[in-house]
Amino acid sequence: TTTTTTTTTTTSTNASEEPVCLATDTVCQTAHRQVQCDVYMAPSTIGVANMGIYTAVDVPLNAQINFPEIAIPLLFRDWGWHGDNPDGTLWDRYIWDHGVANIEPKTSDLTREDSGAVFVPGVGCTINSRLEMMNIASTHGSTYDTAGLHRQVDPGSGAFSPYHESQTTATRALQAGEELFAAYGDTWIPEIPGAVVTLHDTMDATDEFIHEYATWVSSRSDLSEEAKEGLWTLTKEFPTHNSQIFGALPQVPWKDVTDFADQCQTDTATDTATATSTTDSATTDKNTNSTSRHFVNIIGRHSIEWLQEFGKCQDHLKPGRSTISQAGRGAFAHRDLPKGTVIGYSPLVHIGNARDLLTVPYPTPTTTPGVNYTLEDLIINYSFGHQDSTLLLTPYGAMVNYINHHRDRANVKVVWPAKELVAHKPDWLMEPISFLENTHEKIGLSFDYVALRDIDQGEEVFMDYGDDWIAAWDAHVAQWKPIAGSDKYVHSSDWTEPSLRTLEELSDNPYPSNLHTLCQESYRKEGAANVFVPIIRNPNDRRYCDVLERSPLPGTEKFQYTVKVYLGSLEGEFVIIENVTTNGGVELTDKLQSADWHLPNSFRHPMAIPEDVMPAEWKNK
Repeated sequence: TTTTTTTTTTTSTNASEEPVCLATDTVCQTAHRQVQCDVYMAPSTIGVANMGIYTAVDVPLNAQINFPEIAIPLLFRDWGWHGDNPDGTLWDRYIWDHGVANIEPKTSDLTREDSGAVFVPGVGCTINSRLEMMNIASTHGSTYDTAGLHRQVDPGSGAFSPYHESQTTATRALQAGEELFAAYGDTWIPEIPGAVVTLHDTMDATDEFIHEYATWVSSRSDLSEEAKEGLWTLTKEFPTHNSQIFGALPQVPWKDVTDFADQCQTDTATDTATATSTTDSATTDKNTNSTSRHFVNIIGRHSIEWLQEFGKCQDHLKPGRSTISQAGRGAFAHRDLPKGTVIGYSPLVHIGNARDLLTVPYPTPTTTPGVNYTLEDLIINYSFGHQDSTLLLTPYGAMVNYINHHRDRANVKVVWPAKELVAHKPDWLMEPISFLENTHEKIGLSFDYVALRDIDQGEEVFMDYGDDWIAAWDAHVAQWKPIAGSDKYVHSSDWTEPSLRTLEELSDNPYPSNLHTLCQESYRKEGAANVFVPIIRNPNDRRYCDVLERSPLPGTEKFQYTVKVYLGSLEGEFVIIENVTTNGGVELTDKLQSADWHLPNSFRHPMAIPEDVMPAEWKNK
């Protein structure tokens, strides 16, 4: 998303000035309700959480949820520490540790355990957590892909994130209507008022309490059914101080609890007579027959009719290589989308005073050795702003961040939703910027992306980014020049040599200046030699190293190496390790801050909030 070669000479009528649907055009007015949708964003079932993601179709185990997503690295925001400026802290709810999406470290070549952050808009940052009762593996991995652009010839280089294909997959079979839940860590959910703490220990303890309670109730022949229901209501609503067990009690009538228990006994008896017990089946029975887990799963589900009424579709768009020059990837219609369809919906992360906050200093990066410079963070290219305001709004709906600019071919526009939603409060549109600067705990603004005409399946979707953006892009192209050494640049993902070069070979045939070798310090003593020990899991720390020798790896077409691993500085202590392989032992990788998105001549400019959408109260410049 960001760049095209469209010029400012267009004189055609701006499509955003036309009404989306005439009041008498009932086909257009109801189009979005008639279009198929398999993935929804809708109010979450978790406590006071904001929005959640739901599947509207059955999903098998290990299947991909929606389309792979973009991962946008953040430098203005740290993971785990966020500075003293409260403006922008809302971002903390929507970012992941950089390693989740295989983004490069932020501060050092040698550690993967870093403060870097990554933003994965769409499913990746909307998913809520249900601790150990999660049903998906959210936002993992990415592929580095610059869509064929090269920094030597393309002014669009560095203007978009190269990290794509971040996956979300089902960890069990999902039923239509289920909300999707990831695991955020044990401390996340307990901080949300009213949320069920779905740790296994808590759920097991809750099941034990229910069993003992049911045993006691069944022993009281003097209790009528009405009395049992009243006693259960008193029990589950009894005021307790931070009791996770009481918080996990099923909020249903007692008869529903006993009916489920009776059904479990019947199913268990049948299974025992026909199946052989194993550890796996015992674990499955425990989860399947768990009363607390059963009712938590029911709570986390809605009907398709409910999703259609209260949800917003998230799979009308899919990513692909853009059809326009310099734009990288783009958004394409997943299905036929009639005029008036809300083809995308996105809550907006707001920053009241953005430009200074998003300016990133580069001390002495490898892109231009010895030169200091500043660059606005890449996220600004995926955000909305206005020339008369300090406000920045960043959308996080699925695939909308792939929508590119084209004035002549614009087929969607952004509008405020027509009614109040969990993530959209119309009264916020009348508040000053100071209100947004000091509102850090919740989302209250959203955009609908509405089709201006019928859009065919497979057609690329475009917006008009506005006059300021076009002028900025034209000026960028006119003055753009490649930085020195760009002709030699090769990203490690594009490196095709089958073997690593030795130190002797590098003296005559060096790698491009952005590449170097890093090693794992993993070995055992065998006589006088240090022999590489393969690593099951990659540790966080790596070492600088040089390849001294190379030999064929027996039985394969690969190679093994003798490497010199530096234990500190390149002039300090070192160890020689033999039989090192590229499977976890030594790798050719990119130096810190050498990728295109760090380039000092990268294009940076937000998309324009349209004039017919921009509140006058926000114009503070």
